[in-house]
Amino acid sequence: MNAKEVRTQLLTQHELLRQELEDCIALARRARSGELVTRELDAALTQLRMDFSEHNEAETAIIRQLLQRSTAWETMLIDRMFEEHIGEHAVFWQLLSGTRAEMIERIDELAEQLDAHMAAEERTFLSPDPAR
Repeated sequence: MNAKEVRTQLLTQHELLRQELEDCIALARRARSGELVTRELDAALTQLRMDFSEHNEAETAIIRQLLQRSTAWETMLIDRMFEEHIGEHAVFWQLLSGTRAEMIERIDELAEQLDAHMAAEERTFLSPDPAR
């Protein structure tokens, strides 16, 4: 897979995650207002968790290949970036974990933080011109 194909794949996954977050937010709002959307919300949260996991696995596997250079210094920078990135993903997993009631309360926070995270990725290593 070349860099353009990787970028397209990850950006497509970002859009899917954003749509799923919007769906979860809408269902959580309906649940907070008393509507019985338990099954729909559970299904939406399950799908979001699965797709988030798939995205993280793909991203971790292929981004390093795109960033890898020949110098030891660049390798150390990439290793540090990955360490921080994986830490961020762990925080998102904490926000994604929990009961339905907990998710209803924090879905807006999760959506805001995850969208900011994906936007930062898109501005940096998913940029069409990463040299800028």
